[in-house]
Amino acid sequence: MYNFKITEEKILKLWTKKSIYEKSIEQNKGKTPFYFLQGPPYTSGKLHIAHAWNNSMKDFVLRYKRMNHFEVWDRAGYDMHGLPTEHKVQAKFNLKNKDAIIAFGLDKFAKEAISFSKEMANYMNNDLKRLGIWMDFDNAYMPINPEYIEGVWFLIKKAYEKDRLYEGRRTLSWCADCATALAKHEQEYKLITDTSIFVKFKVKNKNNEYLVIWTTTAWTTIYNLAIMANPELDYIKIKVDDEYWILAEGLAGIFMGSVVGKPYEIIERFKGEKLA
Repeated sequence: MYNFKITEEKILKLWTKKSIYEKSIEQNKGKTPFYFLQGPPYTSGKLHIAHAWNNSMKDFVLRYKRMNHFEVWDRAGYDMHGLPTEHKVQAKFNLKNKDAIIAFGLDKFAKEAISFSKEMANYMNNDLKRLGIWMDFDNAYMPINPEYIEGVWFLIKKAYEKDRLYEGRRTLSWCADCATALAKHEQEYKLITDTSIFVKFKVKNKNNEYLVIWTTTAWTTIYNLAIMANPELDYIKIKVDDEYWILAEGLAGIFMGSVVGKPYEIIERFKGEKLA
């Protein structure tokens, strides 16, 4: 029986022994540059299938560019801040809430978070190499390093000097147990079934003529300032009872049949650009 594990290990050892990755870069020195910086995964655990999938696709692109004689600059990198890491360290030391974190010691907690992130980044480096991904893992960027933190403070300093900082209010979601603000990508979602509505907007200076829209956020319609139309799509004006409705042609059949349940007559067809 063919042993994929042995074959994989042989190939990886050969690449390392003969510096194949480094040679693929060297052979294109001075040619048209192609710049790639890793869109970072969180170091909150080991690789999962999505990491394997999207890094393999990135590797396809980088290999294609090298084979077409581009000088490819690539660099791996990681997201190492925020709640994903914080929650992992909380779980490791059984810290239930913010009070427990403070009792544990904020400096100690931060050091544990840094240690955990670096450990996971090292696991990820090795696992991505095992997948055959060619990327600069030895110099992967890690935003917990001082030069990146310094860069953020430099940006804030420059914004302050140019009078571009201001104090205001913003609604933020936050974690209930550790009282830390959530980045939008750290929110957990679930699929729900909710009510949606279709709305008729009367066209100015027209008798009984309406634009039909669909929305899942009915409460926003009182502040609608415009209706979006795709200039390249086909739209129709239809006659329904004594009114004229304008809607996308591709949706007219299911909308009128399943939602409205009324007969209609197509009066006009046109591209969306006519609705400007």
